[in-house]
Amino acid sequence: MPRKSGRKKSARPEAPPAPSWRVAAAVCAWGLAAHLVFLRDNSATAFFVGDGLYFLQQARHLAAGTALDAGLPYHPPLVGWLLAPLWWMVAPARVLLAAKALMAVVNAATYLLLYLLLAPRLRHAALFLLLAPLCFGELMLSATPNSEAVYRLLLAALLLLGKRWPAAGGVLHGLAALTRAEHVAAGLALLVYGLARRPHRRFAAVTGAAAVAVLLPYTAATAVDLRAYNERHAATLPEPLPTVVPVSFYGPLNFALAHTEEGIHFSRRRLPPSGGDATLDPNHGVHNAYVVHGYRIGLEAIVDAPGRFLGRSWRKAVHSLSALVYGWTWRDLPKGDTWVRQPVDMAYARAPWYEVAAGLLMVLGAWRLRRDRWLLGVGFALVAYRLAVNVAFFPYLRSMMIAAPFALLLLFSGLEWLLRRYTPHVVGALWVGLALFQLTTGLGERRFLQQGERDAQGAILDDRPVVLTAAPRH
Repeated sequence: MPRKSGRKKSARPEAPPAPSWRVAAAVCAWGLAAHLVFLRDNSATAFFVGDGLYFLQQARHLAAGTALDAGLPYHPPLVGWLLAPLWWMVAPARVLLAAKALMAVVNAATYLLLYLLLAPRLRHAALFLLLAPLCFGELMLSATPNSEAVYRLLLAALLLLGKRWPAAGGVLHGLAALTRAEHVAAGLALLVYGLARRPHRRFAAVTGAAAVAVLLPYTAATAVDLRAYNERHAATLPEPLPTVVPVSFYGPLNFALAHTEEGIHFSRRRLPPSGGDATLDPNHGVHNAYVVHGYRIGLEAIVDAPGRFLGRSWRKAVHSLSALVYGWTWRDLPKGDTWVRQPVDMAYARAPWYEVAAGLLMVLGAWRLRRDRWLLGVGFALVAYRLAVNVAFFPYLRSMMIAAPFALLLLFSGLEWLLRRYTPHVVGALWVGLALFQLTTGLGERRFLQQGERDAQGAILDDRPVVLTAAPRH
């Protein structure tokens, strides 16, 4: 009888350990340390040039009580709100460094929430979340102020909250929409789905009401500003700007550009310069049409050339998936010495053998997790959501980084399937090696050569493709 009882005990699968706040704190602290090492050298900023400059300018105007771009809602406001106190707290010359440190804190907090979310479901959740911050794509999310890192944190909080406290969930949804405008569409889809199912109707209604309560003040204030702008420029505006804008009217503009520009990456070559610079001016005829009728212009381009749209959509999707196969540490191991940074995006390097191997491991990981339908369903829905946004607009790698933790989880689960009971030893040793490399080599000066189109003063134009090459250390 004792022997039989022993066999039953060994045959029973070991349950994941309960989440530990000490482990959660260690995951958060390690994530912050790994990212701060990456930020120790200013060259890290060259790998990610997104909307960071705009957010810093927006924050500076908020701190000074003035308006940027006449108060027009070109970008969602939350990142600017988060950065505004930095202009009061530190010297202007150090605001960018403080903003990058804030992004590192946001990413570290995301790892903490992901640990709390995954620990009850995965045996080696802590090991996975010690490894994840060393991914090169993850490190780049701290290199400049960005909405993607903040949005991921809010999504992780929403998933952790689950079906508890619908009002709190509604507040998080409202903040997510004020971070990324496309969340308005995603939130509406979830609201309709919830209202259509009788058991979830009350929950969906309370969540939706709370989200509206968060969005309404900003929408009303924006409407006042837009109405005043239309009155001030009535003589020069080809057509009044819409006054009811839930978050931002950059969506119509980017949708039109995404389907009328020659290439698939961000470009404004279709917009003629206004006032001698590249600033968007609603008083210019073409600029005004792209802001007011951008969705119609984009849809007309799709209808006029559906084959072109399908071909471009395929290329956008394939390019977007590059964000899911970044290498490791500040050196992007095991990739090469050359990276390409598309306009307003993150840099990436090609290593086909590594990308294929990572993809195969992700397939194995999905197979291993096949019984956890909730985890796979949410993860693949997030990937599909980000791919849909990238296909509809520009194929930003930074946009796909919102779903990158799920891809990293699939890769880790694939390794776990191959290694079985040796997972803690082999992956633990891999983490130790990568962590030591990050800590011992990442603190020194890192030099990279940049090649790209330059302006009249010889400065690299960040809204053009840029090639970065690692320079040898002396």
